[in-house]
Amino acid sequence: MSRFPPIPYNPLDTPIRLDTQLNQRDARNQLLEGLSPPGRDALLQHSVERQFATGEILWSAGDRSEGITLVLEGRIRIVRGNGGRQLVIHSGEPGATLGEVPFFTGGRYPATAIAAEPTRCLFLTEAAVRRAIAVDPALAFFFLKRLSQRIESLVERVDRLTVSSVQARLAHFILQRHRATIASPRSRSKSGKAAVFSLGMTQTALGEELGTVREVVVRALRALRQTGALESVGDGKYRVVNVSILETLAESAP
Repeated sequence: MSRFPPIPYNPLDTPIRLDTQLNQRDARNQLLEGLSPPGRDALLQHSVERQFATGEILWSAGDRSEGITLVLEGRIRIVRGNGGRQLVIHSGEPGATLGEVPFFTGGRYPATAIAAEPTRCLFLTEAAVRRAIAVDPALAFFFLKRLSQRIESLVERVDRLTVSSVQARLAHFILQRHRATIASPRSRSKSGKAAVFSLGMTQTALGEELGTVREVVVRALRALRQTGALESVGDGKYRVVNVSILETLAESAP
């Protein structure tokens, strides 16, 4: 029996069509958009849409892979745990594909996947992937590219965890959040100050993201406020005051 529960409105033998279950934004997904119409139809014919609540586990480390997951909405955290402590390996946001390694090796998932927020995915079964690749070989190159990008990302993460201090990692993370905020059309308040942003996760989850624990994150955030790089505006939200300080810290060695 499959460990994935059947979905009443979309059982495994019901094709998914872009003009019905999948909306326009899904249709613009890089994977789906890059396939030829026959290849896309072959992929969707045996794919299944699934939804997960915040904190729900998609799969656990050691489970056997049954397909590849394409994130349509939300965010998924891939974590490994040891002695009650978890470390984030990587995250999957809309457009990301997850689970390729155990799928192609025939092995088991090396880490656990958890929905960080309400998430909607397209589960690509083995039959769907094999048929789509047979119809449109470009899909195989798509997955090769994704795996290569994943390796690059993991190498960068290892570098940050082994070479950079927690303060540097936190500064890098906040810069990313800040830049994503100012890229938004509503990036500035009426006062002209940079718009506020949240960490996007709990301090415990951020500790897992940075390879540390919540208590260290709290101290590092306090230190950034004391240096004048960051200010707290309440309700778990922050505003960057001095980008130069953050950039210097992000590039610093421990």
